[in-house]
Order: sequence, then structure tokens, then C-alpha cells
Amino acid sequence: MTSMEYSPASGSRYESGPPKIDAIETARVVDRGIRESGFIDWKKLCIKEGEKVWSVFIDIYAINDDGNILDASAIASMIALKLTRFPKYDEKAEKVVFGEFTDEILPLTEKIPFSMTFYKIANEILVDPTRDEEDAAEARLTLAISKPAKEQIINAMQKGGMTLLSKEDLKKNSRACRKVYDKVYPEIEKQIKSKK
Repeated sequence: MTSMEYSPASGSRYESGPPKIDAIETARVVDRGIRESGFIDWKKLCIKEGEKVWSVFIDIYAINDDGNILDASAIASMIALKLTRFPKYDEKAEKVVFGEFTDEILPLTEKIPFSMTFYKIANEILVDPTRDEEDAAEARLTLAISKPAKEQIINAMQKGGMTLLSKEDLKKNSRACRKVYDKVYPEIEKQIKSKK
């Protein structure tokens, strides 16, 4: 389950209260990208067959929205899942020992989810925009991909903005997707290895 909240400190357009549509959309896009990739091996979350399973919660809390919050949230969620350890479980008492963790990692597959959002301004496609660039964009497209081995699989898409995207725009986004993944993901992996 994925949830998202903007702190009032994240920008002047946000205030306290229940999540607004942009926070709900971000949570849903991140959730769909992770679920549809098959990144989490759900069958291995079973504690006791037919009775108990582990739940996975992703809580996104934005403290500075200076642009591209969709991709930042998706990347942060993927990294958090890769670094997650199971809490200690007392089998005799059949309960979680809160505050204590094991060395057992979350069961993940090689289908690593990665979301990239492309913004269209005039005839240009922009990646990783600032907040002002996002506001100036006529359309946006988020592609949630996973890239096991040498193939790239599009698991989910989310279109935003009022302007239509052409077939050529989609081709540009798909080509750019590969380039951004190949450039950014190795850097993320380096950071993850340094945290373990």
C-alpha cells in the first residue's frame, strides 16, 4: 500500500489536511509501477499459510517539491524496498517484536521498477524538470518500466496535462527512457550498495 503527503514546508501551494489529488495521483503511479513490475515476490511474504502475511507499506512524505516529485518518489520507494529488512517475529507469541529487525531482506525479483516522467513544452520533451518547468508543460507522460537483463518492459503509463501526445512523442519518450535508465540506474545501485 502506497500513500503520499506533501508537507506544508514543501511549497507554498500545499497546506495541512487530507491528501489532495496530486498526492493521490503520485501514490497511485508509484504503487502501480512497483506492483506491475513484479518487483516484490508476494508469495514469499507468507508468515503462516492461510492465516498471516507480511504487509508492505510505502509512505512518501515530500518536504521540498521543486519539481519532478513523481520520479523522485518512485526512485525513493524502490531504494527503500531494496534496503528493507523484516522486523523480528516471535513465532511462539505469534507477534511482531517492534523496534527489532532481522538480517532477512524483503523478497525481491530482478524486475527492478523505474519510473521516468517526460514533460512536453512546445515541441520539446523534457526530463527532470523544475517546478516552474512542470507548470509550463502542456503534457506529461510517466512510464513505469522494469528492465531485467537486456529487455525493457513498460509496466504502466500515466498521462497528464491537456495537450495530446502524438505517436512521435511516444517514440521519443520510449527512446529517452532507455537512455535515462542506462545513465541513472547504475548511480542508484552504487548508492544502495554504499548503504548496505
